[in-house]
Amino acid sequence: MSLLKIPFLVASAIGVQISFTTSSPPPSSEEKLKPTILESSFSSAANIIAMHIDPSKIPGGIYGAREAVQLLRSLHSMPITPTFLACNLAIVIGGMLRFYCMSTLGKFWSFQLSIRKEHKLVTNGPYSVVRHPSYTGCLLQSVGIIVMYGSPGSWMWQSGILQVPFMTALAVVGCLIYTLAVWVSINRPAIEDKIMQRAMGEEWENWAEKVKYRLLPGVY
Repeated sequence: MSLLKIPFLVASAIGVQISFTTSSPPPSSEEKLKPTILESSFSSAANIIAMHIDPSKIPGGIYGAREAVQLLRSLHSMPITPTFLACNLAIVIGGMLRFYCMSTLGKFWSFQLSIRKEHKLVTNGPYSVVRHPSYTGCLLQSVGIIVMYGSPGSWMWQSGILQVPFMTALAVVGCLIYTLAVWVSINRPAIEDKIMQRAMGEEWENWAEKVKYRLLPGVY
């Protein structure tokens, strides 16, 4: 029964939530670095929904009982495919990896580019494998979400929810945001490398000599 998809969808949602939740205090204004073009672009895209979509304009029927039952019934005819399982696994693993990175960095973790006071280079845990494992997790999640929800035969396509104009616009914006997240995950590590090299000097260079790859061992 395809309703078994629900636990997988919940697991992937939890994975995404973990990726964007941290207990580390945000950097102070003195610790923050000037935003790069990549960071500004991603932040702007991520705020599109909040800035331009008024919740009061969401069609009330979307949350009606009849529509909810119809959406659940649509799951019944959609099997759990290898693509769905692979994407779901990528999203969950990406979330776990991001959480591992947050735990390893502790107070030095930040969503914004920053150099903390008394900042030190962390080279243990996932940072002993690649230099930017957090972006590896983000890349896994972004690609997984795009393929899982955007590929033909997915729930998004088969449920009929995209026939609602608001949901179509929301899906397009979401796809653009996660596509930009892929781009940021690939490009921003090089920027952070330069920042850390200037801040840490020889210590960073010795670490980079040992940990050669930014995102994927043996690849990049």
